[in-house]
Amino acid sequence: MKVRAFHLALGSISAPPSAPTLWGHLAWWVRYTQGEAALKEWLLAFRQDPPFLISSAFPTGYLPRPLLPPVQVQDTVERKKLKGLRYLSLETFKRVVQEGETALRESPELTQDKAPSISLATQTRVGIARSTGTAQEGILFTDRVYWLNNRKGEQTWTVYVHLRQEAAYLEEALRDIGTFGYGGKASVGLGRFEVVGTQEMDLPEAPKPTHYVTLSPTLPQGEGYWALETYWGRLGGHYALAETPFKRPYLRAKEGSVFKEKPAGGLLDVTPEPAPEAGVQVWEYLWAFPLGVRVTPHSEGNWGVGA
Repeated sequence: MKVRAFHLALGSISAPPSAPTLWGHLAWWVRYTQGEAALKEWLLAFRQDPPFLISSAFPTGYLPRPLLPPVQVQDTVERKKLKGLRYLSLETFKRVVQEGETALRESPELTQDKAPSISLATQTRVGIARSTGTAQEGILFTDRVYWLNNRKGEQTWTVYVHLRQEAAYLEEALRDIGTFGYGGKASVGLGRFEVVGTQEMDLPEAPKPTHYVTLSPTLPQGEGYWALETYWGRLGGHYALAETPFKRPYLRAKEGSVFKEKPAGGLLDVTPEPAPEAGVQVWEYLWAFPLGVRVTPHSEGNWGVGA
């Protein structure tokens, strides 16, 4: 699949950038730079025929491990290392989507421990009194924080966009979003990033695919190999101060989930009760970002296909 890649240098964040979160910030960028009428037109396009598909962000040069039937390994150490692989290099991903998980046993990620560095840490903060803007005595708490750079501080993350129509504003919009930060805790400095490069490239797919792996969360449908999560999102923009600042919770299939039929997905209405503003609908981006995978009877082994 031909895509445009946006490489991001991330600081400390509360969670890696997901496609729904980035798309939500793009919607607010359209609202604040072009007005409400432009936002409604933009949303209508995504409800009918999305002008582009956007992926979640992954370490540059890596993609999420497809959730395929696991290869049967007797050695305990190797089995544990295989279980811990979350991201695959583009070359390993290309082999896995064509040959199945048996290709992982020869991969540099397993044999040479070449996997992206992701650290989870805690950050201590002090409570601030809203009335005075000063620190509150005895109020300390900790936040969970991801540090996504490698030891040399060189690791970047990449968002892939499959353009179906021209969208020249994307780079400017992402640069603006990175300046102010995305997601939870952006108000205290988390979630900031810098767009450090873009490139046109092809993402690997299996010829004559039998299944499809998604690079963005999407609606579970049909048969496949899924990892599901229940998601409770917060409203963005000035709706973050609404009486009910949470979106309606829903169930979604995570990145790396594999479907037998090519998934489509769409926008999901997650308007809370009460709505943040009369007549307003809140939409969540859940379009799939599908890449072809070939699952053969050999690669399926003794594992069944679950729905």
